[in-house]
Order: sequence, then structure tokens, then C-alpha cells
Amino acid sequence: MSAPPRANLRSYRDFLLTYLAPQRLRVALMSTLILTGIALQLANPQILRYFIDSATSGGSVTSLMLAGVLFVGIALANQAVSVLATYVSENVAWIATNGLRTDLVEHCLGLDMAFHKERTAGELIERIDGDVNTLSNFFSQSVVHLLGNALLLIGIILLLFREDWRVGTAIAAFALLALVTLIRIRSFALPAWDRERQKNAEFFGFLGEQLAGTEDVRANGATAYVMRHFFQLLRNWYPVNRRATLSSYTMFMVSIGLFGLGAALAFAIGAYLWSNKVISVGAVYLIFYYTTLLNSPIEQIRQQLEDLQKAGASIGRVKNLLQMWATIQDDGTTPLPTGALSVELCDVSFGYNTDEPVLKHVTPPLG
Repeated sequence: MSAPPRANLRSYRDFLLTYLAPQRLRVALMSTLILTGIALQLANPQILRYFIDSATSGGSVTSLMLAGVLFVGIALANQAVSVLATYVSENVAWIATNGLRTDLVEHCLGLDMAFHKERTAGELIERIDGDVNTLSNFFSQSVVHLLGNALLLIGIILLLFREDWRVGTAIAAFALLALVTLIRIRSFALPAWDRERQKNAEFFGFLGEQLAGTEDVRANGATAYVMRHFFQLLRNWYPVNRRATLSSYTMFMVSIGLFGLGAALAFAIGAYLWSNKVISVGAVYLIFYYTTLLNSPIEQIRQQLEDLQKAGASIGRVKNLLQMWATIQDDGTTPLPTGALSVELCDVSFGYNTDEPVLKHVTPPLG
């Protein structure tokens, strides 16, 4: 049996090169849209700053109206770019994940009965479809959005340095603290999500098998046995799911606390510099706006890291599935002769599993 076409998939990079490389144009368009959105997000606060400073200094109504129209126009353009980027990213995700599903199904169909006897149909459906669905966001958004939000983070900090070096230093330290904290928390969550995905597959595998044999279960009076097993699976699944979910909520609560700290820091620095007449009222608003705007990339990075946790668990399970081999290898090359064939058995033993033989030393009598 030849090696499965994707058996060498071992990391995020391998999956990206295998399933996203054929979609270079779509990925390039998605990247362009995301970068355009970043530029629009950075530009709008500058217009608000100009509006506030012009209004407080007695600027003309015409200039204020133009600034307002420009602000609304950029906001609408940003929404349009965001919608288009979402459409393209979902398109990329479906094409990539369908390609992975095809490879998984083809590989599983090439495995022998020993593999299929050990796994229920429901478990295979969950392994092929459930794990791949978890990878959907990884293919469509995670990597590009991580890079895009990192660029947005850097752009905000550079613009704050442009206002005042003290502002830039303080907010940069805050952003670094937030990222390091979230990354440290992420390392504890991956094992929990791996166990949760396994329990998920076990439950739906059992459910699919029992639903397919409902008539047999009732006819043999095994309803109580099946329901007891059903509740036992749920009881075992619950603590695993709880630990995995709590690990995600930990990241969420930490990010909320960091956002509050960042807002307080922005108010304190802005008030100090304004009281010393170093910056204008518009600049105070700009500092606060950019600091709260940091919430979006930090939150998105947190979400993408969480999705990468789930994707890491799913990639490990998909990789393990692709690395399974048939125990019975069909590597013969001798051509069969034409016409009827005779078969002679001599001390034949066979079983789908080595510890469960179906035939034991079979030698039929001649004649």
C-alpha cells in the first residue's frame, strides 16, 4: 500500500503549505483587505482629534463638517472592507477544509477492517468532520489575523510615540505585558482541549452507533444498558469539557482586567500631560481612543490563540489518523492467470485483530 498523500503533515506550517498554497490569490486578497482595514482604523482617530481641536479652538463650521463627513465615510469603508474580508476568508476556509476532508476519507477507505472494527461510524464522522470544522477558523483567519492584529498593535504604538515618548513607552509596556500574559496562559490550555476533543469523538461515536441499531437494542431489551452507558459517557465528558472551557474563560477574564488597566493608564497619562500643557484636548482623546483600540487586537489575538489551541489539538488528531497504516499490506505483483483459479488452504489463521483470530490453523481435507 502506498503512503497516504498527506502523511507528512506534522505542524501548522505543513497544513498551511499543503492546503493554503493552492489559494495564493485568495489569501493575497484577504491579506490586502485586512491591511486596508488596519489603515482605516488608524486614520479615523486622527480625524476625530482634528475635529476636537478645531472645535475647541473656534475652527470654521465648514472644516468641521468636512471632518465629520470624512469620518463617516472612512467608518463605512472600514465596514465594507471587513465584510468583504470575512467573505473571502470563509471561502478560503471551505476550500481548504474540504480538501482535508477528502484526503481523510480517502485515507480511511484505504485502511483494512482491523481499523474499522475498533472505531464506530460516529467516531470516524467526528474525527473527519468535527476536527476539520475546528480547523476552519485556523485556515481562514488565525494566521492572517494574528499578523494583521500584530501590525495594528505596532501601528498604534508608533502613533502614540509620535504624540509623546512617555505615552508610547507606557502603552507599549502595557501591550507587551498583555501579550506575554495571554501567551503564558495559552500553554496550559492545549492539553485540556486535546482531551475534550477525544471525549467529544467518543460520545458522538457511541451515539451514532446506538441510533443506527435502535431496533436491535429494543428487541434485545438492552435499553437500560445503553442509557447507563450514555450517562456514563456524559459524566466522564463533563469534567474534561469544564477544564477546557475554564482555560478559555481564564484568558477572557485576564484580558478584561488588562483592558481596564489600559484605560486607566490612558486617562492618567492624558490628564497629566494635558495639565502640564504638553498636549491638547484632542490629543488626550486620541491617546484614550488608541489605547481602547488596543483592546481589539489584543482581544483578537486572545481569540486567535484560543482557536490555535483547538486547532493544535485537532491537527494532532488528524495527523495521528493520517499516520495509521493498514495491517494487511497488498504489495503483490504477480499477475493472475486467465481462467478459473484453484485455491488450497494449509494451516491458515486469520483475524482482523491479532489477538482476536477468526480462523485458527485451518487445513481442509483434500477431496
